[in-house]
Amino acid sequence: MAAASTDALTSKLESRRGPVKVQLNTWVLASTEARLKWLVKNRGFTVTSVVDVALQELLDRYDVPPADPDGRIGER
Repeated sequence: MAAASTDALTSKLESRRGPVKVQLNTWVLASTEARLKWLVKNRGFTVTSVVDVALQELLDRYDVPPADPDGRIGER
Protein backbone atom coordinates (compact mmCIF):
# COMPACT_ATOMS: atom_id res chain seq x y z
CA MET A 1 0.00 0.00 0.00
CA ALA A 2 1.39 3.41 -0.91
CA ALA A 3 2.39 5.81 1.87
CA ALA A 4 -0.22 8.43 0.94
CA SER A 5 -2.94 5.79 0.92
CA THR A 6 -1.74 4.42 4.26
CA ASP A 7 -1.71 7.91 5.78
CA ALA A 8 -5.30 8.51 4.65
CA LEU A 9 -6.50 5.28 6.25
CA THR A 10 -4.50 5.91 9.42
CA SER A 11 -6.19 9.28 9.91
CA LYS A 12 -9.56 7.50 9.74
CA LEU A 13 -8.41 5.04 12.42
CA GLU A 14 -7.66 7.67 15.04
CA SER A 15 -9.89 7.28 18.05
CA ARG A 16 -12.90 9.51 17.94
CA ARG A 17 -16.02 9.95 19.97
CA GLY A 18 -19.45 11.03 18.98
CA PRO A 19 -21.46 8.78 16.68
CA VAL A 20 -23.74 6.21 18.25
CA LYS A 21 -22.31 2.69 18.04
CA VAL A 22 -24.22 -0.58 17.75
CA GLN A 23 -22.96 -4.08 18.41
CA LEU A 24 -21.97 -6.20 15.38
CA ASN A 25 -21.29 -9.90 15.82
CA THR A 26 -19.72 -11.95 13.06
CA TRP A 27 -17.25 -14.71 12.29
CA VAL A 28 -13.99 -14.18 10.42
CA LEU A 29 -11.29 -16.47 9.12
CA ALA A 30 -8.56 -17.34 11.62
CA SER A 31 -6.04 -15.71 9.29
CA THR A 32 -8.07 -12.49 9.27
CA GLU A 33 -8.28 -12.50 13.06
CA ALA A 34 -4.51 -12.97 13.32
CA ARG A 35 -3.90 -10.00 11.03
CA LEU A 36 -6.43 -7.89 12.94
CA LYS A 37 -4.80 -8.74 16.28
CA TRP A 38 -1.40 -7.85 14.83
CA LEU A 39 -2.69 -4.47 13.63
CA VAL A 40 -4.28 -3.70 17.00
CA LYS A 41 -1.18 -4.75 18.94
CA ASN A 42 1.46 -3.17 16.70
CA ARG A 43 -0.30 0.00 15.59
CA GLY A 44 -2.38 0.76 18.67
CA PHE A 45 -5.75 0.85 16.94
CA THR A 46 -8.93 -0.63 18.37
CA VAL A 47 -10.80 -3.51 16.78
CA THR A 48 -13.85 -1.26 16.54
CA SER A 49 -12.04 1.46 14.59
CA VAL A 50 -10.39 -1.02 12.21
CA VAL A 51 -13.66 -2.82 11.46
CA ASP A 52 -15.54 0.46 11.02
CA VAL A 53 -12.98 1.86 8.57
CA ALA A 54 -12.80 -1.42 6.63
CA LEU A 55 -16.59 -1.59 6.32
CA GLN A 56 -16.85 2.09 5.34
CA GLU A 57 -14.25 1.55 2.60
CA LEU A 58 -16.18 -1.48 1.27
CA LEU A 59 -19.55 0.29 1.41
CA ASP A 60 -18.12 3.34 -0.37
CA ARG A 61 -16.60 1.13 -3.07
CA TYR A 62 -20.05 -0.34 -3.78
CA ASP A 63 -21.77 3.06 -3.71
CA VAL A 64 -23.95 2.26 -0.71
CA PRO A 65 -25.62 5.54 0.29
CA PRO A 66 -24.42 7.12 3.53
CA ALA A 67 -26.58 6.93 6.64
CA ASP A 68 -27.41 9.74 9.04
CA PRO A 69 -26.08 9.66 12.64
CA ASP A 70 -29.15 7.66 13.70
CA GLY A 71 -28.42 4.95 11.13
CA ARG A 72 -31.11 5.84 8.60
CA ILE A 73 -30.41 5.81 4.88
CA GLY A 74 -32.36 8.43 2.96
CA GLU A 75 -34.05 7.53 -0.29
CA ARG A 76 -32.23 8.56 -3.45
